[in-house]
Amino acid sequence: MAQTERQGSSRRRPPQRPLLLRIGIVLYKILVILSALIVGAYLIWKLMIKTPEIQTNVSSQSVQSQSTLSDSSDPDISAPHSDSTQPTRRKGVYTFVLLGKDRESGNTDTIIMVTYDTKEQKVGMVSVPRDTIVRRTWSKNPKINGAYALQGPDTLKQELEQTFGVPIDYYIWINLKGFIALVDYLQGVDVYIPEDMNYDDPYQDLHIHYKAGQHHLNGQQAMEVIRFRHNNDSDGGGGYNDDGRTNMQRQVLVALAKKVLSWNSLTKVQGFLDIFQTYVKTDLTTQEMLYFASQAVGLDLDNGLHQGKLEGRGDGIYRGWKWCYVFKPEDILPTLNECLNPYNKDLTAEDLDLIVPDRYYFK
Repeated sequence: MAQTERQGSSRRRPPQRPLLLRIGIVLYKILVILSALIVGAYLIWKLMIKTPEIQTNVSSQSVQSQSTLSDSSDPDISAPHSDSTQPTRRKGVYTFVLLGKDRESGNTDTIIMVTYDTKEQKVGMVSVPRDTIVRRTWSKNPKINGAYALQGPDTLKQELEQTFGVPIDYYIWINLKGFIALVDYLQGVDVYIPEDMNYDDPYQDLHIHYKAGQHHLNGQQAMEVIRFRHNNDSDGGGGYNDDGRTNMQRQVLVALAKKVLSWNSLTKVQGFLDIFQTYVKTDLTTQEMLYFASQAVGLDLDNGLHQGKLEGRGDGIYRGWKWCYVFKPEDILPTLNECLNPYNKDLTAEDLDLIVPDRYYFK
């Protein structure tokens, strides 16, 4: 009887698999699940991230004919646009304008044109002086820094294309509070200050005092440095004017970009989104932002960044408006073609619409 029970018990217990085999089966199942998750995530990523289609901008010729932007009867144009065959855009090359508000008036006193070649992984960056004068009839004030606040980003983009021959695909606008928040979120920024800064503006509660040299700046300090234009004793030769300020703005932005690219930013995404949603305005869609973020992973700003300066004069007088920034084609075409041109052929003087001032303050 006992022997029969033992035989029945042995029949009810199937032979157990070796321990290593059981572990292998578990690991195999885990790998199958992980593989499915990875493939699914990849497919979702590919569906979400698509190469942006370049919007067909209003051509320079049609912009010139719009009554809100130009007046064909005005003779103060350096060279009219030609009706010759239009150039084509290079594939994978996109253009942006970065905008920053300086005062409560809403003027965009920071205007930086950027071209990003996603195939060659190259970036071109050029600052536009805030007092640059452009062709318009919607306002008597010809200075470009009022376009965004008074007419909106589309007008500003069209005026930039009309003046410099470079179409602008996207705009990105951030105010001072957003800039401060971004720098602080990135735990500060390292910049080189080329000379002593000593400036006080009680009206704006702005006090800028830094020694020349290398500095690690928090958000408030970085904001002060990029706003600096001249010293209190500017009449005695101190300070470095608007050119120095635009150079500093680009230096700080590049330092911030390098920091973002060097970080393991996946853990910081929510913070970036919060800052972006609170302080930034743009016409980039979420898909487009994801695309450019994915492309920028391979960007080496130490070797792939080209910066240039638009050589001109800031002492022009035009229709009673003083201290206007003006250019000559031969002075700026090399910079435009090297840093910003998204076309398959060089820009020429015929592609520009540069206003000639009535006179200059200085000879």
